[in-house]
Amino acid sequence: MMRPMTKRRPRTGKVSALKTILRPLVGDSHRRASVDIHQYLRDLILSNALPPETILSQVEVANCLKVSRTPVREALRMLQEEGLVKAEPNYRCRVLGFDPRELEALYVSRIANEGISAAVTVQRMTDEDVDKLAALLIQLRKDEKRQDIRSWIKNHRAFHQMLFCRANPLLQQRMYVDCQRSERYVYNSVQAGLTDIFHRAAVEHEEIYEACKRRQAATVVALLTDHLAAAAVAIMAEYAPYWEPTTLQNAAQLMRFGASHLENLQKGKQQQSAQVAHVSTL
Repeated sequence: MMRPMTKRRPRTGKVSALKTILRPLVGDSHRRASVDIHQYLRDLILSNALPPETILSQVEVANCLKVSRTPVREALRMLQEEGLVKAEPNYRCRVLGFDPRELEALYVSRIANEGISAAVTVQRMTDEDVDKLAALLIQLRKDEKRQDIRSWIKNHRAFHQMLFCRANPLLQQRMYVDCQRSERYVYNSVQAGLTDIFHRAAVEHEEIYEACKRRQAATVVALLTDHLAAAAVAIMAEYAPYWEPTTLQNAAQLMRFGASHLENLQKGKQQQSAQVAHVSTL
């Protein structure tokens, strides 16, 4: 059977319960208010202060935060795009729980899109890009040592974004959203005691960074594929132990095969270049 994402008792249907959780929050402008409200609600959802099945009414949220409904509506739309809430009738949303189907589809998308984009990005990386990766790696180690999960998630997202920073901008935006959507699963897994995700990620990030430094695109694709697949499998094993992630396994296998083929192509080009250079010296 599928385990719930949190052991806390869900607040179902009682919108008034929001008054005990939400506090007034006012931004400097309409746009700033939307951003602030989104981040505020997002943090509460990630930390399970707003657990699955909680109803978020635009009117009730606006009243609790002492803001108008317009920025609340925009904030809820952003949360819906991240897969954290689902739109309900009568201008309200419901906080979503754990769904192995959604998780598998999410990581299949990440494996394919980030792998393909990394293949392009690594070959185009500048020394400045590599330096940014190194700085993020250092920060991630500090976050882990301090057990600062919020900072770790933020820097972890930035690290992955660097791996597709030279890809198609439209595809980058899609991958950015997918990264955000997967953060809830990672956050809750760490909160539930799955610290192996932290420790394993530290080693895997180091390996990915070293391959980027050497501009080994195929190696980065293979390492990134294993990194994402391992995270998804670990989360599923905790929350849905009887779920068989066949689609995820197939996606990872195909991406590893593609990485191997890419590596062979790159080696072939290097050999051709070497032969041409040798002939030109004769």
